[in-house]
Amino acid sequence: MKTKSWIIKFLLVFVVLIVIFLIDAHYEYRHIKIKAIEIKSKDLPKEFDGKRVLFVADFQYDTMARYNRKQQKKAIELINAQKKDMILLGGDYTTWEKNIPKFYEDAKDIKIPELGVYAIYGNHEYPGEKETAENMKKLGFNLLVNENRKITINNENIYIAGVTDLWHGKPDAKKALEGTKKEDFVLFLTHNPEYFEQMSEDEKEKTDVILAGHSHAGQVTFFGKIIMSAVKDKKKYGYGMKEYNGHKIYITSGLGGAFLEMFIRFFAQPEIVVLKLKKIN
Repeated sequence: MKTKSWIIKFLLVFVVLIVIFLIDAHYEYRHIKIKAIEIKSKDLPKEFDGKRVLFVADFQYDTMARYNRKQQKKAIELINAQKKDMILLGGDYTTWEKNIPKFYEDAKDIKIPELGVYAIYGNHEYPGEKETAENMKKLGFNLLVNENRKITINNENIYIAGVTDLWHGKPDAKKALEGTKKEDFVLFLTHNPEYFEQMSEDEKEKTDVILAGHSHAGQVTFFGKIIMSAVKDKKKYGYGMKEYNGHKIYITSGLGGAFLEMFIRFFAQPEIVVLKLKKIN
């Protein structure tokens, strides 16, 4: 009887802990944080000093069976509410190809700031690259396919460069950085942070900050320690601002994603990143 009683108590405690975990994880999933990061650079032209760049990735508000339109609309409202001069989108707009029209339908509500919206492919945009390109054009977004865009204010320039996905595309940093010099200010977009490993030293030298997503910061972690992730090196490319040999790369936790068909996150809070550009001497 004592053994049976102990087992029942254990099971009850286990069930209670699971319920608490699910409640907390769903709460965390629904509460998007705004993360402000200051980017200091000697390369930044004076005209861009103080400009704000909003960066988001991994919308993915869908599972195989469900689509969380309410949370997606909330994320877009938060994006619109932030003070910004430019928006960068880091790929993976849905998880399942069949759901991508729902993303584009809601994305029409994203207000394009003065300096524009720039986007790249994530691994979940394959197949379907052509559809993505067509819809991004309709939305007025600039899709970067191994290329860059020069942004000019009063004859001073910065560059936004972007490559295709590491897993399913043919990312080419050399091509994406054509026309840029080491003294230029360049924000470089790659969906998968592990593409950093394939970039040459010269290519890295041309970038001021590399921006990536893909990892979801682990989605469901062990109190912040990433156990499972789409990246191989979870410590090096799991989440946050990293610097390797003087080269900066920021990996965002992203916005959506799911775990076992559930809209949950645990110690991997979704985020909208606002980069404030600052010129230093």
